[in-house]
This record gives sequence, structure tokens and C-alpha cells, in this order.
Amino acid sequence: MFVCSHRWAVGLVVLFCLACAADPVHVWLSDLPPLSARQDWGALRIDLDVNGAPLRIGDRAYQHGLGTHARGELVYDLAGEYERFTAAVGVDASMIPYGKGSVEFIVYGDGRELCRSGGMKVTDAAREVDVAVRGVGELRLVTTDGGDGIECDHADWADAALTGGAAPVATPKPGRFGVRAPGISIRVTEDGEVAAVQAGRLAAALRAATRLSGCRQVGRAAVERLAGGGLRFTRRMAGKGDCTVEDTFRPGKDSLHWEIALTSPDPPWTMAVVTGLRFAGPVPPAMWAPWADPEGRSDGWRDPLVLRPFGNGVWPYGNGDGGGVPLVGNSLVMPMALAADPEQDAGLGVVLSPADPLLDLSLATSAAGGLTFTRTRYRLGGGKTLRLNLDLVPTAADWRGLLGWAAAHYPAYFDPANPAADDMAGCGAYSGNEDPIDVAKFKRMAFRTNWKLSDDFPYMGMFIPPVKSADEHWTRSCDEPRPPGKPDWTSCRRLNDYARWMRSQGFYVLDYFNVTEFGKNLRDKDVPATLAPDPEVWKDGVAYLKTRTPHGYLQPPVGTCYGAWVVDPGDPDYRAHILEQARRHIALLPDTSGICIDRLDWLRWYNPAGDDGLSWVDGKPARSLYRSWHLLMAELGPLMHRAGKVIFVNNHVKRLDLLAGMDGIYCEFAQYPAALNSTGLLCIRRPALGWTAWEGDLKPDPDAFFQRHLHLGVYPTAPYPNNNHCIGPSPFADEQYLAYGPLLDAMRGKK
Repeated sequence: MFVCSHRWAVGLVVLFCLACAADPVHVWLSDLPPLSARQDWGALRIDLDVNGAPLRIGDRAYQHGLGTHARGELVYDLAGEYERFTAAVGVDASMIPYGKGSVEFIVYGDGRELCRSGGMKVTDAAREVDVAVRGVGELRLVTTDGGDGIECDHADWADAALTGGAAPVATPKPGRFGVRAPGISIRVTEDGEVAAVQAGRLAAALRAATRLSGCRQVGRAAVERLAGGGLRFTRRMAGKGDCTVEDTFRPGKDSLHWEIALTSPDPPWTMAVVTGLRFAGPVPPAMWAPWADPEGRSDGWRDPLVLRPFGNGVWPYGNGDGGGVPLVGNSLVMPMALAADPEQDAGLGVVLSPADPLLDLSLATSAAGGLTFTRTRYRLGGGKTLRLNLDLVPTAADWRGLLGWAAAHYPAYFDPANPAADDMAGCGAYSGNEDPIDVAKFKRMAFRTNWKLSDDFPYMGMFIPPVKSADEHWTRSCDEPRPPGKPDWTSCRRLNDYARWMRSQGFYVLDYFNVTEFGKNLRDKDVPATLAPDPEVWKDGVAYLKTRTPHGYLQPPVGTCYGAWVVDPGDPDYRAHILEQARRHIALLPDTSGICIDRLDWLRWYNPAGDDGLSWVDGKPARSLYRSWHLLMAELGPLMHRAGKVIFVNNHVKRLDLLAGMDGIYCEFAQYPAALNSTGLLCIRRPALGWTAWEGDLKPDPDAFFQRHLHLGVYPTAPYPNNNHCIGPSPFADEQYLAYGPLLDAMRGKK
């Protein structure tokens, strides 16, 4: 056993504790929702290993614990309530047959290392953790890869528990103040904490407030009554830094608006901003959120449009998989949640504004009736004010009311910016084929749009080189299998001729585009600055980046597909490059319908060489590539739409806030249930096209396949000639698509 202890006398105000007896506590950590959960593979599992099987370390099985994967981090807000943290840690025994897996477990309290396990192999027995956490506000559990990569690093925090001491006796404060809007009213305590809610026929005691993790309230809150029936509460929080928190509640026409303003005079610092709701009684019997899977799993398709009981779980916003591809089911695609009473057909929705500057965000749910939104990596300090917004919404007890409210209040995030996109709704293709097709057959299949295969460009990010005319040739990338007879060169004339023929037959073409990757087979090297004015410098990807956009790529370089590098679309020079590519597209490819932007997963990164004025990462300023995307789209969107073009996205990171100004989604991973569900939810009012990898996706039950797509409003990929890594023509596939074509056609333009 390894035992470590540090002691601090930090008095913290407990905002979310219900009345409880002053007896020694024992809380399984799996019953306490974390503030945040990150890992490089898979998703946090509660009382199971990361693969969803029972926890086992060595020859012992465990009923309670946390199944994670290196490299990972779990953060919990202890609020100074507990005496000790205990656990049995080790690599899950399911990896023994592979003979791999090496992890080190480290425990931090308020940023100080409390203990570490040392390196552990898959054959090691569990090691016991016993750590003093008296006075600790923030507990951080870290798993490293042992220095040899993350393969098979299934890391278990088994029997993880908080024990000892006495839980503080906390009598809920009464709601002295009231705020009322049509259909909803709340009672608020003198400290600005929501104590009760009436939303339609749903009435409950509630503890709801915003806090900074690891900080305490100093003194009493100041209360100000506002015109129109609103209230503002101003309080001071202190801990790692000093911060004034203003909570403003205002009645709206169909909701209660809650604005949170954070202002700190200190040098820059960051702590998790936590907005939590916990029903004190009665707990509504059900909840719903726009999740990739209602059970947070990835082992089969489950309907995302169903209520479920409150349970313990963490739902990262955008993607639960650290790898950036939307394959796992525990992700949240919109920043909102619903507590519901189906018998009363009443619910309370919580909707965070997608127009806010959202960075890293997660929703934690608890079986005790808790909904906790945690925002991280915001920069506090310097006297600047960070403003965050949410609404408490009275609604019916299902998804329609909540999403209907959100779509009505934030239409730019739900409706296509170019209404012509609705005509493009139909089965898609991803093919470089430029030959004529059987028009009548494909129309009967409800086919409409070909996202043109990504090998017509010379390399990633240089989609149309600086040609002098539409007839000037360039060598295609040709990294993908070539359709028969297609040459290794192309030109804007050739590309547009194909698009013109498709348009004449009632079909559409989207050109491949990317804003986060650049180059092909790049190798870092020194480049003389004298190359900058050379008009041919574009032929050398590294030379182009280093002379034309020297701060536009992440440094050190991060490699991607085709040996490209990750680039920052918020960098002014690289943004100018992208906009110039768009102008060439508009001028030289007038008959294509627009572009489909690939690979938004790289937006999860931060550029340490940039500064967006908002992010604080590893103790330094940085530029979130999410913020870079918004900077770019503020120019690229209007530019394309003024030309009558559309913008679709292959959004590996499934986040509503990234879709303002977008016209549709073509999801490359829709053969996976989580990605299919996410795409359907994000496209309740815009076209959704989804990947069909091969005809085996249709088997053994074609009806189930097509009816899932119809249920979610997502068009599958059609068996188009020379489709790349997706379904191709065959007698079986053709028969199924022809049978379902009329139903798919009937879905066009759905809202």
C-alpha cells in the first residue's frame, strides 16, 4: 500500500449539499459526478472497465470503481467535505491476453501531488491508495501511459471512495426572492442560489448555483432588484484567485434567462466554472439530453429520442472519444438537458447558449437527480468579464419541446444559411468518378449529391493552385484509388464540366475542402525567407507554410492523414489563404454547388503560439481552434453564401455551436450508431447525409438499417460508382436502395 498525506485548513462553502446527518461518510466515487473526464481512448465507464466489462485487476473483481484509459484525467469537486480518498489501482486484467498495458496513477489535491503508484504492468496486482484529503477542494486523478504509448492502457480506479470525517449539516436555505416568467417561476435564496422551481406542472425543491471549483464564497451576496422583475446577486469567490460572480435572473417571454458574469482583478488564472442543478425532492422520474446514445454506450444502436432515469454519467460536449472520431456514445451534441415528469407531461429544460464562447464543456448527471455543466480552460483575471448565458425552460416531457425552443431561439445554429441546401437533401456519394451515370436509376434511389473525392487537389489545403486560367493543368494528389480512365491531372475546366453535367441532370456536386490540415508527406526543414515572393513556392508545402503562413501551423508540427500538418484557421495569414481558395472556387467552379469541409476534429486542439484572449492552457495563453473556426466562418460563410454556394461539414466533433452558418452535414462515420444519432439530432432542420461503409451495413436486416435513417432524418450513402471507402454498386445494394427510394424522397425538406 502507498499512503500519502498533506493537510490544508481550507474552509469551503458547500453549495450543493442537502441536509444530511453528521455521521462519518462513505461515498463511492462512482456515485459522485466528476467535473470533467478526459482520456485518449474510449470513455469513462462507471463501475465497469473502459470496455464495459466488470472491473478486474489481477485475480480480483470489483463491484465499484471507474474504468478509464491512459492518458487520462478525472476532476472532482470535494468542497472540503472528506478526510480520505482510497482506491485499488491497476491495469485491467482484460488486457492480460495481449501482454500489454502499462500505466502510472497519480493523485493531486488542489494542484499538489498527493501520491503516485509508480509504473504498473498488466500482470501486477492492484496497489492500494490511501490519501488524506482533509480540506481539499479539487481532487484530480491522472493516468499516464507509462512512457510507452497508450496501447492496452485500460486503467482502473477500483473501489474508489471518499471516507472519514463528518458530512456537514446543511439545512437548505429558503427562497426569499421570486422571479416569474410565463410557465415558469423560481425561488432564490439570499446568496443567489435557486431553491425551488415551478415549470408548468413540474414543481420541485432545487439547489442550483454557479461556483468556481475549489473556491469559497466570502461574505454575503449583494441583491439588486431589476426593472421588469429580474434579480441580480453579486458575490465574491476566493481560492486559487479572487473573483466577483454576478448571477442575473431575468424573465423572458417563454423562459427564465440566467446570465453569469465573472470578473477577477488578479493575474490570469483558470478554474472550472460549474453550474449545477440538483433536485432536492421530488426528483423528476426521467431526463433527456441530446446524447449520442441514451445509455452512453457504443455496442449497438439505441434510440436517442427516449427518456431515461437519472443516472451517474459524464457526457463531454462534442465527443466522448479522446481520438476525435465520434464512435462512442457518451457525448453530448448540444449544451442542454431536460428533467421530465412524463405523467404530468411537464419538464424543466436547461439550455446553455451556443452563441457563448464555448471551449471545453461537459455535462455530469447523477442518480440523485443532478445535472452539472462544467466549463474549463477559460482565462480569468486582468479585470476582464467573462459572460455565460443559459435559460431555464418550461417544456413538455420529451425532446420535441426542448429542441423546438432551442431552434426557435437560436435559428442560425439549426437552419441552413442557404435554403437551397434543402433541395440537395438525398442520398450522397463520395466518388471521384466523372463518367455519366444511370440518371433514372439514381433518382429512384433518392440520390442527390456527390461530395467529390479528395484527390483532385495537388495536396491538402491547396484545393485550387494559383492557376492563370480554367484550362491550366495541375497534377492531382492521386492518393486514392483512381477511377478507370481518369488521368493523373485535372483542371478547373474539367472539374466544372463534370459539375455542369451533374447539375443538368438534377444532381449536385460538393467540392472537398479543409481548413485544419495542409500539405502532403511534409518533412520539417529550414526554409529561406527569400522564397516568400516566389510564385511557384506553393509546390513545396513546407516552404509555402513557413514563408506565407509562418504562424499558421501548430508547432512542433502535428501530423495528419497524407502526411499533412495541423493548421490554425484563426491565424490571420492562414485565414487569408483559405479565403483566397474560396474565391478561386467561386470564380473557377461556378457549377459546383459548394464545398464540404472535412475533419473538424482538429478543432479540439489549442495553438500555444496564438492568443484568443479567452483560453488559458497549461498556465499560458493560447488560441482555441474552436475560436479560430468562428473567426474564419464569420468571413468564409458570407463569402460562399453571397455566391449562392452551400457549406456542408464532415464534423467529427459533434457540437451545435460549430454549425452556425452551415447548410448541412455529411458524416463520414454514420455507419456507427453514435455518429448516426448525433448527426440526426444536429440536423432536425437541415440536410443530413450519412456514411454507409459497405453493403454489409445493410445486412442482416435492411429494413432496420433504412428505418433508423428515416427515423433520424439522415440519408444514407448511395451505391455510386467508384465510391471511396464506402458502399459501391451491387445487385443486393441496388435492390434495397430502389425499394426505399420513395420513402427517402418523401423526407426531403423535413423540418
